[in-house]
Amino acid sequence: MRFSIIALCTIVGFSGCAQKGAFDMFKMDEAHERSVEQLRTGAILESLETKALVSAIYLNPVYPQTYTDGEYFIGAFYFSKGLRNVKKWDIETFGYSLTLNGKKATSIEELKESDPKRALIPVQNNWNKYYFIRFDSVQEGNLTLVLESNQTGSVALSYPKGK
Repeated sequence: MRFSIIALCTIVGFSGCAQKGAFDMFKMDEAHERSVEQLRTGAILESLETKALVSAIYLNPVYPQTYTDGEYFIGAFYFSKGLRNVKKWDIETFGYSLTLNGKKATSIEELKESDPKRALIPVQNNWNKYYFIRFDSVQEGNLTLVLESNQTGSVALSYPKGK
């Protein structure tokens, strides 16, 4: 009998709790939500040592009205090459190439720290370099963004192609 009364009081007490969770406190606008959905990350490993890291967001689904004349990405890249100054290198410096479905980018523009496009990618640190990347349009099928090197290997990030 005592247990029934205690259980009933506990149930009544918890029934008045709010239906909100902890994640309700972290609201994002639609663009940020879509960019998180489009974020893919991969690494090139050699003998359990990280040689390169890439995180990329496919921008076409994030801003479908803006990016219509090609395939657009924001990428964050890290390459392990000793103590070289991160400010003085780019993707080709270390012998890497970046392709989308086997085709090279039509333009790769470095994003400065103050560029508002960088806010879309949740990977923010001092050892990455950030780029705005454009490829020619791909008509159908999935997209495969590949970072590769003849010396260390490759990593592929896959994205579904919207209609």
